[in-house]
Amino acid sequence: MADEWSLEHPASRRAILFADLVESVRLYEQFEARTIDRWRRFASLAREQVAPKHAGRLVRTVGDSLLMEFPTSASATAAAFDLHEALAQFNRPDESDATMWLRVGVHEANVVAEERELWGNGVNLAARLASTAQPGQTAASVQVRSSLCDGVQARIEDLGLRYMKHVSEPMRVFVLHAPGQAATARAPSSADLRPAVAVVPFVAMPADAANDALGHAMADDIIASLSRHPGLRVLSRASTAAVRGLTMDLPRLHALLGASFLLSGHFYVRGSRIRLAAELCELRGGEVLWAGGVSADVDALFEGQDDLVPHLVAQVSQQVLAHELSRVRSLPMDSLASYSLLLGAQGLLASFVPSDFNRAEHVLTHLADRHPRQAAPRAMLASWHMYRVLQGWTDNPEADKSQLRQQAQRAIDIDPQHPGALVADGVAHVFCDGDFGGASSRFKEALQHDPQHAPAWARLSEAQSEGGQHEEAMESAQRAIALTPLDQQLFVYLSYAARAAFSARRYAQAAEQARASVRMHALHAPAHRLLIASLWYAGETEAARRAATQYVQLLPEAKAHGSTRAAGTPSVETRFTRALHDAGVPR
Repeated sequence: MADEWSLEHPASRRAILFADLVESVRLYEQFEARTIDRWRRFASLAREQVAPKHAGRLVRTVGDSLLMEFPTSASATAAAFDLHEALAQFNRPDESDATMWLRVGVHEANVVAEERELWGNGVNLAARLASTAQPGQTAASVQVRSSLCDGVQARIEDLGLRYMKHVSEPMRVFVLHAPGQAATARAPSSADLRPAVAVVPFVAMPADAANDALGHAMADDIIASLSRHPGLRVLSRASTAAVRGLTMDLPRLHALLGASFLLSGHFYVRGSRIRLAAELCELRGGEVLWAGGVSADVDALFEGQDDLVPHLVAQVSQQVLAHELSRVRSLPMDSLASYSLLLGAQGLLASFVPSDFNRAEHVLTHLADRHPRQAAPRAMLASWHMYRVLQGWTDNPEADKSQLRQQAQRAIDIDPQHPGALVADGVAHVFCDGDFGGASSRFKEALQHDPQHAPAWARLSEAQSEGGQHEEAMESAQRAIALTPLDQQLFVYLSYAARAAFSARRYAQAAEQARASVRMHALHAPAHRLLIASLWYAGETEAARRAATQYVQLLPEAKAHGSTRAAGTPSVETRFTRALHDAGVPR
């Protein structure tokens, strides 16, 4: 039948353009009448002016997308630029929250054309390409790029290989900019919500040119370590070296550097020993959050065998997070800076104290309303619903899973390249669909954008375990741990390592890592459940029963909800749930 149908409807080579309205869910929810009116007028313009101008046609339109076809990639590319420009005419400068942006994907392939539809895998690939574009951008395949002359039909930016949803192999993706347009052009958005930390190169006392490089070297090591923390931004040394040794009040430094926190200090060298005195300040208010001294051996410091830098990094990250957490707990949300809300919410989520956990949702919702074009709050709201299920705090897991999917989709809709949004979408694949393959693609895509994103490595470990890639799963979990040795979230990554070892039937190893996770955070339910099951299958049945008793005492409201997410394949899930039951964990 398929062959007969294809003979009646022969395929032809066409350039396919798929345009998607950014944040369509939010726009229709908040500005329904206005969005409908603007979109209808825009679609008419696309049909009656843009398509004919470039010898193409508008095949169909729905409430948030357009599908068009053109004879060549060059004509489709020109049409894409015209669509972006045309939609801008429907926006008003005084209505930034209601601004409409397109993501456009262009691909060239053989398709079967009908009056109101195009058929073929090329249509799907054009839509997937659109999902990789930033607001206001056009993404294209290698087939399109090969037909264009860089600088003539478009300015072309190569993004390399990208993993896409429901596409088995990564695709080569290019961003196309209108000739004369800057290659970095994209829709305006609010600034990164994370607080910025400035590390000023340390000053030698007394001044000594021979030791001057040592102060810069220590600052470089601290900057490199702090930059791996997902909740912080760190200024480059080139940005901070100019203020080294200057006498300046802290609010002025805040205005000059644009940073929220400053780490500075001075050091003394005597023989082979160095003594560093450092302090961490909150620049806006001028408050000293921490001050202390550290000693080290100079040779060991340069060889990375001394804990001076790790100690300072731990102090900075912990003091910044503790400072913002205390503010979020005690002050009205409207009075706090956005970075305070973001870091405070991270701390509230990680506490797993029910009152803190519930406040985290209010903080993140407030932050998402304040910054509707930021993906991070939506991605964190998805995590909030995930943890509700994992901790056993929900009476309606399906409702929380539905909210998880919705928040993850909104995060992706805002920024399809945001690592946190990609991880949240992968988690939705796992929790809502049991689709570990699709989740794995999402986690790998997140790691393409940020190879040091520890949550993506941890989640990838889970997906690899499901696929029977046990060695790879344990390696990915260890990558997450290695990236976060001083992170307060380390207990989470230890539990993923335990899960990977459990799936591989390495029960003693799983028990050791689960025990380490529980030792770091006694209220993290998944680690408790992994510890119980691992001890049971390691033959330590009495220890498993004691762990089960401790679990019930510490978390009396937590049942065995989410146990499948700590297991994996049906055979592993059966082993896991049986061990919990036999050890005395109530369901």
